[in-house]
Amino acid sequence: MPCQSAERVWGTLGDAFVAENVGLRREWIVQVPFDSHATRLTHVTIAEGLVLASTGDGSLHGIAAPVEPAEADLPTGLPTVGSVLWTHHRDPRTKSYFPPTAGSGIVVIAGDFVVTGIAAQSGHTLWKYPLPSPATGTPAISGDWVYVPIERGRLLRLPVNPLRKTSGLENTLVTSGQDETTTQETELNAVSFNDVDDDTSPWQISTHSSLAFPPLPINKGVLWCTTAGTISRFLEATPDWIRLEFQLGRPPSGQLLISNDSLFTAINSGTSASDVVRIDLLPTGNVFAWREPLTDSVRGAIWQLDNTIFVPLSTGGLTALAAEDGRWLWTHSKKIQLLTIAANKLWCLDDMERLATVDPSDGRRLQQFCLDPFSIPVVNRHTDRLILASPGGIITSLVSRRQQSNNETEGNTATNGENPQEQQP
Repeated sequence: MPCQSAERVWGTLGDAFVAENVGLRREWIVQVPFDSHATRLTHVTIAEGLVLASTGDGSLHGIAAPVEPAEADLPTGLPTVGSVLWTHHRDPRTKSYFPPTAGSGIVVIAGDFVVTGIAAQSGHTLWKYPLPSPATGTPAISGDWVYVPIERGRLLRLPVNPLRKTSGLENTLVTSGQDETTTQETELNAVSFNDVDDDTSPWQISTHSSLAFPPLPINKGVLWCTTAGTISRFLEATPDWIRLEFQLGRPPSGQLLISNDSLFTAINSGTSASDVVRIDLLPTGNVFAWREPLTDSVRGAIWQLDNTIFVPLSTGGLTALAAEDGRWLWTHSKKIQLLTIAANKLWCLDDMERLATVDPSDGRRLQQFCLDPFSIPVVNRHTDRLILASPGGIITSLVSRRQQSNNETEGNTATNGENPQEQQP
């Protein structure tokens, strides 16, 4: 790579030696394969066992990530963590796309009037479905179903595998090879929904109002909240599905947080007041647990670590509450944006565009780091990894050094503290 276009990793948190000094270990680092002179990396999505990198030319790149939680009976032959598995070229005729999502072995991409399912491990196009009206947000994958929010207050439910009664969806496709170079080839490989069985045919769910945020998977069902403040759960039951609702009265201030059998959200009652609410999601219905008033409005999604929830304030600060009873613990008044929780620290972007760490026990700022060249903020609510990304396509994953050491206790031959993925000749 010419020196004038190279991005420097030395001296940043992407440097394995710098990461070691702050209690992290570089799990993997990769250069996403695209022409960085012609386009840039625009967005990074953390999903189930994947890191999905979107570039300005419409390409989507799938990078293998550890499967969480780590299980002893994982299948053998998994791809190397941090390797680029595939590159998918999205249809240039679709002008806008929402961030992709992954789960149940597929990646789902929603555009203006089409939703596409591709294989998570190979990037092959599995199916395409034309939408009756434009998509309004990122789909949710839960169990055997994909839920796509569309206009006029509706959720379109599609099967993950429209041919699930046969011997595997991807095996039934006649593909033209690993490299899908043209839109025409992609469309030929995709499955049509015209001749699928009745129990896997798409159908629509009325949400009675526009969704405030993308739907969330929960217990093989789906949960959503409308702009009118109605929280709905749509769950599989015998002999039919059931729908449970809870009225907030006002729209939530950020994406809902689902933790075990509880839901946390915040409702603004003005420019300087809000209520944080916990709702227990019981099989028989949604039950109010507690409400904690705050003297500031809330903006953004609530986070959780162990028995503490973290609420982002409109002034830019952060308030911590006890998840059990809503008791106030501390408030961090400086402007920060929470990116992830890793190595028992809150990793945030501060008002000077620096990476800062905050102690989750008392809200003290611990350290700060220059992000250059990792200037693309990556929000990771799915795993306990700190993901850094640069416009030129360098992506690295950092994990707690203590956790990495525990994972490598058995079967790891790396020496001198080196990651086996990164050993030099």
